[in-house]
Amino acid sequence: MSNFFPSEIQRIKQILVPTQNIIITSHHNPDGDAIGSVLGLYYILKELGLEAEMILPNDVPDFLAWLPGANGIIKYSKQKEEAKRLLANADIIFSLDYNGSSRLEKLSDDFARAKGIKILIDHHPFPSDEFNYTLSDTNVSSTAELVFEFAIALKGQQLITPDAAMCIYTGIMTDTGSFSYGCSNPRTFEIVAQLVKMGIDIETAQQNVYNTFSEGRMKLLGYALANKMKVYPKHRAAYISLTKKELKQFGYRIGDTEGLVNYPLSIKNIVFSALFIENTNHVKVSLRSRGNFPANLISEKVFNGGGHKNAAGGKSFTTLAETEEIFIKIIEEYSDQLNA
Repeated sequence: MSNFFPSEIQRIKQILVPTQNIIITSHHNPDGDAIGSVLGLYYILKELGLEAEMILPNDVPDFLAWLPGANGIIKYSKQKEEAKRLLANADIIFSLDYNGSSRLEKLSDDFARAKGIKILIDHHPFPSDEFNYTLSDTNVSSTAELVFEFAIALKGQQLITPDAAMCIYTGIMTDTGSFSYGCSNPRTFEIVAQLVKMGIDIETAQQNVYNTFSEGRMKLLGYALANKMKVYPKHRAAYISLTKKELKQFGYRIGDTEGLVNYPLSIKNIVFSALFIENTNHVKVSLRSRGNFPANLISEKVFNGGGHKNAAGGKSFTTLAETEEIFIKIIEEYSDQLNA
Protein backbone atom coordinates (compact mmCIF):
# COMPACT_ATOMS: atom_id res chain seq x y z
CA MET A 1 0.00 0.00 0.00
CA SER A 2 2.17 2.82 -1.30
CA ASN A 3 -0.33 5.63 -0.90
CA PHE A 4 -2.00 5.29 2.52
CA PHE A 5 -4.80 7.89 2.79
CA PRO A 6 -2.42 10.84 2.16
CA SER A 7 -4.83 13.70 2.84
CA GLU A 8 -6.12 12.18 6.06
CA ILE A 9 -2.60 11.38 7.25
CA GLN A 10 -1.49 14.97 6.75
CA ARG A 11 -4.41 16.26 8.82
CA ILE A 12 -3.95 13.63 11.51
CA LYS A 13 -0.25 14.53 11.79
CA GLN A 14 -1.28 18.06 12.69
CA ILE A 15 -3.42 17.00 15.64
CA LEU A 16 -1.06 14.34 17.03
CA VAL A 17 0.79 16.54 19.50
CA PRO A 18 2.03 15.68 23.01
CA THR A 19 -0.51 17.91 24.76
CA GLN A 20 -3.44 15.79 23.56
CA ASN A 21 -5.22 13.18 25.67
CA ILE A 22 -5.28 10.12 23.41
CA ILE A 23 -7.41 7.00 23.86
CA ILE A 24 -7.19 3.77 21.86
CA THR A 25 -10.27 1.51 21.78
CA SER A 26 -11.42 -1.74 20.20
CA HIS A 27 -14.49 -3.95 20.18
CA HIS A 28 -16.28 -6.12 22.76
CA ASN A 29 -14.83 -9.63 23.20
CA PRO A 30 -11.55 -8.56 21.57
CA ASP A 31 -9.70 -11.03 19.37
CA GLY A 32 -6.06 -11.16 18.36
CA ASP A 33 -6.41 -8.48 15.70
CA ALA A 34 -8.18 -6.11 18.08
CA ILE A 35 -5.63 -6.47 20.87
CA GLY A 36 -2.62 -6.66 18.56
CA SER A 37 -3.76 -3.47 16.82
CA VAL A 38 -4.43 -1.58 20.06
CA LEU A 39 -1.07 -2.50 21.56
CA GLY A 40 0.79 -1.98 18.30
CA LEU A 41 -0.61 1.54 17.94
CA TYR A 42 0.11 2.25 21.61
CA TYR A 43 3.83 1.56 21.08
CA ILE A 44 3.88 3.47 17.78
CA LEU A 45 2.42 6.56 19.44
CA LYS A 46 4.85 6.16 22.33
CA GLU A 47 7.74 6.20 19.85
CA LEU A 48 6.33 9.50 18.54
CA GLY A 49 6.52 10.89 22.08
CA LEU A 50 2.78 10.58 22.63
CA GLU A 51 1.15 9.01 25.66
CA ALA A 52 -2.09 7.09 25.21
CA GLU A 53 -4.50 5.06 27.30
CA MET A 54 -6.04 1.82 26.03
CA ILE A 55 -9.67 0.95 26.80
CA LEU A 56 -11.52 -2.25 25.92
CA PRO A 57 -15.14 -3.09 26.75
CA ASN A 58 -14.16 -6.31 28.56
CA ASP A 59 -11.33 -8.68 29.35
CA VAL A 60 -8.33 -9.73 27.29
CA PRO A 61 -8.48 -13.50 26.60
CA ASP A 62 -5.85 -15.53 28.43
CA PHE A 63 -4.16 -16.65 25.21
CA LEU A 64 -3.43 -12.99 24.35
CA ALA A 65 -2.56 -11.69 27.83
CA TRP A 66 1.15 -12.41 27.20
CA LEU A 67 1.44 -9.62 24.62
CA PRO A 68 3.68 -6.76 25.78
CA GLY A 69 1.62 -4.01 27.40
CA ALA A 70 -1.58 -6.07 27.72
CA ASN A 71 -1.65 -5.60 31.50
CA GLY A 72 -1.96 -1.86 30.95
CA ILE A 73 -5.28 -2.08 29.11
CA ILE A 74 -8.25 -0.62 30.99
CA LYS A 75 -11.33 -2.85 30.95
CA TYR A 76 -14.64 -0.98 31.01
CA SER A 77 -16.36 -3.98 32.59
CA LYS A 78 -14.10 -3.71 35.65
CA GLN A 79 -12.86 -0.10 35.64
CA LYS A 80 -15.97 1.71 34.48
CA GLU A 81 -15.48 5.06 36.22
CA GLU A 82 -11.87 5.40 35.09
CA ALA A 83 -12.83 4.53 31.52
CA LYS A 84 -15.71 7.03 31.58
CA ARG A 85 -13.42 9.79 32.84
CA LEU A 86 -10.75 9.11 30.27
CA LEU A 87 -13.22 9.07 27.38
CA ALA A 88 -14.91 12.27 28.57
CA ASN A 89 -11.53 14.06 28.69
CA ALA A 90 -10.12 12.60 25.48
CA ASP A 91 -8.95 14.90 22.71
CA ILE A 92 -8.43 12.03 20.25
CA ILE A 93 -10.02 8.58 20.23
CA PHE A 94 -8.67 5.86 17.95
CA SER A 95 -11.22 3.19 16.99
CA LEU A 96 -9.52 0.00 15.87
CA ASP A 97 -11.00 -3.12 14.30
CA TYR A 98 -14.66 -2.10 14.42
CA ASN A 99 -16.75 -0.21 11.90
CA GLY A 100 -19.30 1.32 14.26
CA SER A 101 -19.69 2.11 17.97
CA SER A 102 -22.37 -0.56 18.43
CA ARG A 103 -19.47 -3.07 18.53
CA LEU A 104 -18.40 -1.46 21.82
CA GLU A 105 -21.52 -2.82 23.54
CA LYS A 106 -21.89 -1.16 27.00
CA LEU A 107 -19.02 1.22 26.24
CA SER A 108 -20.88 2.65 23.22
CA ASP A 109 -22.88 5.32 25.07
CA ASP A 110 -19.79 6.85 26.66
CA PHE A 111 -18.05 6.69 23.31
CA ALA A 112 -20.95 8.51 21.64
CA ARG A 113 -20.91 11.27 24.29
CA ALA A 114 -17.16 11.79 24.01
CA LYS A 115 -16.24 15.06 22.32
CA GLY A 116 -12.78 14.01 21.14
CA ILE A 117 -11.76 13.64 17.50
CA LYS A 118 -12.55 10.08 16.44
CA ILE A 119 -10.20 8.26 14.08
CA LEU A 120 -11.23 4.91 12.60
CA ILE A 121 -8.62 2.37 11.47
CA ASP A 122 -10.43 -0.76 10.30
CA HIS A 123 -10.81 -3.38 7.58
CA HIS A 124 -14.51 -4.23 7.93
CA PRO A 125 -16.99 -3.11 5.25
CA PHE A 126 -19.53 -0.32 5.62
CA PRO A 127 -17.83 1.98 8.17
CA SER A 128 -20.18 4.25 10.13
CA ASP A 129 -20.19 7.99 9.48
CA GLU A 130 -19.67 8.80 13.18
CA PHE A 131 -15.90 9.16 12.79
CA ASN A 132 -14.01 12.33 11.96
CA TYR A 133 -11.33 10.45 10.03
CA THR A 134 -11.80 7.06 8.39
CA LEU A 135 -8.83 4.91 7.37
CA SER A 136 -10.73 1.87 6.13
CA ASP A 137 -9.66 -0.76 3.62
CA THR A 138 -11.49 -4.07 3.24
CA ASN A 139 -8.80 -5.53 0.98
CA VAL A 140 -6.23 -6.04 3.73
CA SER A 141 -5.78 -9.06 5.98
CA SER A 142 -6.37 -7.30 9.27
CA THR A 143 -6.54 -4.02 11.13
CA ALA A 144 -3.04 -4.79 12.43
CA GLU A 145 -1.79 -4.55 8.85
CA LEU A 146 -3.38 -1.10 8.58
CA VAL A 147 -1.73 -0.04 11.85
CA PHE A 148 1.62 -0.94 10.30
CA GLU A 149 0.79 1.14 7.21
CA PHE A 150 -0.34 3.99 9.45
CA ALA A 151 3.05 4.03 11.18
CA ILE A 152 4.90 4.00 7.87
CA ALA A 153 2.78 6.90 6.59
CA LEU A 154 3.30 8.92 9.78
CA LYS A 155 7.07 8.71 9.99
CA GLY A 156 8.44 5.46 8.67
CA GLN A 157 9.52 2.05 9.87
CA GLN A 158 11.51 3.50 12.78
CA LEU A 159 8.19 3.82 14.63
CA ILE A 160 7.83 0.02 14.70
CA THR A 161 9.57 -1.01 17.92
CA PRO A 162 10.15 -4.70 18.76
CA ASP A 163 7.09 -4.65 21.04
CA ALA A 164 4.95 -3.03 18.34
CA ALA A 165 6.23 -5.55 15.80
CA MET A 166 5.23 -8.54 17.94
CA CYS A 167 1.75 -7.11 18.58
CA ILE A 168 1.17 -6.30 14.91
CA TYR A 169 2.42 -9.72 13.80
CA THR A 170 0.08 -11.43 16.29
CA GLY A 171 -2.84 -9.40 14.95
CA ILE A 172 -2.11 -10.43 11.38
CA MET A 173 -1.41 -14.05 12.32
CA THR A 174 -4.65 -14.53 14.25
CA ASP A 175 -6.92 -12.73 11.77
CA THR A 176 -5.68 -14.94 8.95
CA GLY A 177 -5.78 -18.20 10.88
CA SER A 178 -1.99 -18.49 10.70
CA PHE A 179 -2.06 -17.33 7.08
CA SER A 180 -4.63 -19.84 5.89
CA TYR A 181 -7.27 -17.31 4.73
CA GLY A 182 -7.76 -13.60 4.07
CA CYS A 183 -4.15 -13.08 3.02
CA SER A 184 -4.03 -13.29 -0.78
CA ASN A 185 -2.49 -9.82 -1.10
CA PRO A 186 1.32 -9.95 -1.49
CA ARG A 187 1.62 -6.82 0.65
CA THR A 188 0.57 -8.83 3.72
CA PHE A 189 3.61 -11.07 3.34
CA GLU A 190 5.86 -8.10 2.61
CA ILE A 191 4.82 -6.60 5.94
CA VAL A 192 5.28 -9.90 7.76
CA ALA A 193 8.75 -10.24 6.21
CA GLN A 194 9.66 -6.79 7.52
CA LEU A 195 8.40 -7.74 10.98
CA VAL A 196 10.47 -10.93 10.91
CA LYS A 197 13.55 -8.90 9.93
CA MET A 198 12.95 -6.83 13.05
CA GLY A 199 13.55 -9.97 15.09
CA ILE A 200 10.11 -11.05 16.25
CA ASP A 201 9.93 -14.57 17.62
CA ILE A 202 7.36 -16.35 15.45
CA GLU A 203 7.57 -19.56 17.45
CA THR A 204 6.73 -17.70 20.68
CA ALA A 205 3.68 -16.08 19.08
CA GLN A 206 2.44 -19.42 17.74
CA GLN A 207 3.06 -21.20 21.02
CA ASN A 208 1.37 -18.57 23.19
CA VAL A 209 -1.69 -18.17 20.97
CA TYR A 210 -2.37 -21.73 19.86
CA ASN A 211 -0.75 -24.03 22.42
CA THR A 212 -1.75 -22.65 25.80
CA PHE A 213 -5.33 -23.90 26.09
CA SER A 214 -6.68 -24.46 29.56
CA GLU A 215 -7.93 -27.95 30.37
CA GLY A 216 -11.49 -26.59 30.39
CA ARG A 217 -11.13 -25.00 26.97
CA MET A 218 -9.73 -28.19 25.46
CA LYS A 219 -12.56 -30.27 26.95
CA LEU A 220 -15.12 -27.71 25.73
CA LEU A 221 -13.69 -28.03 22.22
CA GLY A 222 -13.96 -31.81 22.35
CA TYR A 223 -17.48 -31.69 23.74
CA ALA A 224 -18.63 -29.16 21.14
CA LEU A 225 -17.31 -31.22 18.23
CA ALA A 226 -18.47 -34.60 19.55
CA ASN A 227 -21.85 -33.64 20.95
CA LYS A 228 -23.02 -30.28 19.60
CA MET A 229 -21.91 -30.13 15.96
CA LYS A 230 -24.71 -30.72 13.45
CA VAL A 231 -23.69 -31.38 9.86
CA TYR A 232 -25.94 -31.03 6.80
CA PRO A 233 -24.01 -32.53 3.84
CA LYS A 234 -26.92 -31.93 1.46
CA HIS A 235 -26.58 -28.19 2.03
CA ARG A 236 -22.79 -28.23 2.62
CA ALA A 237 -23.31 -26.55 6.00
CA ALA A 238 -22.83 -27.20 9.70
CA TYR A 239 -23.31 -25.48 13.04
CA ILE A 240 -22.38 -25.75 16.71
CA SER A 241 -24.53 -24.40 19.54
CA LEU A 242 -23.63 -24.01 23.20
CA THR A 243 -25.89 -23.15 26.11
CA LYS A 244 -24.97 -21.04 29.13
CA LYS A 245 -25.13 -24.19 31.25
CA GLU A 246 -22.68 -26.00 28.98
CA LEU A 247 -20.24 -23.09 29.05
CA LYS A 248 -20.40 -23.02 32.83
CA GLN A 249 -19.83 -26.77 32.96
CA PHE A 250 -16.42 -26.28 31.34
CA GLY A 251 -15.45 -23.18 33.31
CA TYR A 252 -15.84 -20.87 30.32
CA ARG A 253 -13.65 -17.77 30.13
CA ILE A 254 -13.57 -15.06 27.46
CA GLY A 255 -11.78 -16.41 24.40
CA ASP A 256 -12.50 -20.09 25.06
CA THR A 257 -14.73 -20.37 21.97
CA GLU A 258 -12.35 -18.38 19.75
CA GLY A 259 -11.90 -20.22 16.45
CA LEU A 260 -14.50 -22.88 17.23
CA VAL A 261 -16.71 -21.77 14.33
CA ASN A 262 -13.92 -22.65 11.88
CA TYR A 263 -13.72 -26.33 12.76
CA PRO A 264 -16.75 -27.51 10.73
CA LEU A 265 -15.14 -25.98 7.63
CA SER A 266 -12.41 -28.61 7.96
CA ILE A 267 -14.99 -31.23 6.95
CA LYS A 268 -14.79 -32.13 3.26
CA ASN A 269 -17.36 -30.24 1.14
CA ILE A 270 -18.62 -28.02 4.01
CA VAL A 271 -18.58 -24.37 2.92
CA PHE A 272 -20.78 -22.65 5.53
CA SER A 273 -20.44 -22.86 9.31
CA ALA A 274 -22.13 -21.21 12.27
CA LEU A 275 -21.54 -21.01 16.00
CA PHE A 276 -24.36 -20.06 18.38
CA ILE A 277 -23.52 -19.07 21.95
CA GLU A 278 -26.35 -18.51 24.42
CA ASN A 279 -26.11 -15.30 26.46
CA THR A 280 -28.53 -13.79 28.97
CA ASN A 281 -30.33 -11.48 26.55
CA HIS A 282 -29.36 -12.81 23.15
CA VAL A 283 -27.60 -15.52 21.19
CA LYS A 284 -24.18 -14.59 19.85
CA VAL A 285 -23.85 -15.64 16.21
CA SER A 286 -20.58 -16.30 14.36
CA LEU A 287 -20.61 -17.24 10.68
CA ARG A 288 -17.82 -18.49 8.43
CA SER A 289 -17.84 -19.50 4.78
CA ARG A 290 -15.56 -20.56 1.97
CA GLY A 291 -15.50 -19.34 -1.60
CA ASN A 292 -18.17 -16.95 -2.78
CA PHE A 293 -20.90 -17.67 -0.25
CA PRO A 294 -21.57 -14.33 1.53
CA ALA A 295 -21.62 -14.94 5.28
CA ASN A 296 -21.79 -11.18 5.86
CA LEU A 297 -25.00 -10.78 3.86
CA ILE A 298 -26.67 -13.56 5.87
CA SER A 299 -25.52 -11.87 9.07
CA GLU A 300 -26.89 -8.49 7.97
CA LYS A 301 -30.18 -9.87 6.69
CA VAL A 302 -30.99 -12.27 9.52
CA PHE A 303 -28.75 -11.75 12.54
CA ASN A 304 -28.47 -7.97 13.05
CA GLY A 305 -24.78 -7.98 12.20
CA GLY A 306 -22.22 -7.86 9.43
CA GLY A 307 -18.59 -8.44 8.66
CA HIS A 308 -16.50 -9.81 5.80
CA LYS A 309 -17.77 -12.02 3.00
CA ASN A 310 -16.29 -15.14 4.62
CA ALA A 311 -16.30 -14.09 8.28
CA ALA A 312 -19.20 -12.34 9.96
CA GLY A 313 -21.05 -12.09 13.24
CA GLY A 314 -24.25 -10.87 14.77
CA LYS A 315 -26.93 -11.52 17.36
CA SER A 316 -30.21 -13.37 17.54
CA PHE A 317 -32.80 -12.01 19.95
CA THR A 318 -34.76 -15.21 20.26
CA THR A 319 -34.06 -18.54 21.97
CA LEU A 320 -31.11 -20.75 21.12
CA ALA A 321 -33.41 -23.45 19.76
CA GLU A 322 -35.27 -20.96 17.56
CA THR A 323 -31.96 -19.57 16.32
CA GLU A 324 -30.94 -23.06 15.25
CA GLU A 325 -34.24 -23.46 13.41
CA ILE A 326 -33.65 -20.14 11.63
CA PHE A 327 -30.22 -21.35 10.49
CA ILE A 328 -31.66 -24.60 9.13
CA LYS A 329 -34.22 -22.60 7.12
CA ILE A 330 -31.41 -20.39 5.80
CA ILE A 331 -29.34 -23.30 4.51
CA GLU A 332 -32.41 -24.86 2.94
CA GLU A 333 -33.25 -21.58 1.21
CA TYR A 334 -29.67 -21.06 0.00
CA SER A 335 -28.94 -24.71 -0.78
CA ASP A 336 -28.46 -24.10 -4.53
CA GLN A 337 -25.98 -21.31 -3.85
CA LEU A 338 -24.14 -23.38 -1.25
CA ASN A 339 -23.86 -26.23 -3.76
CA ALA A 340 -22.81 -24.00 -6.66
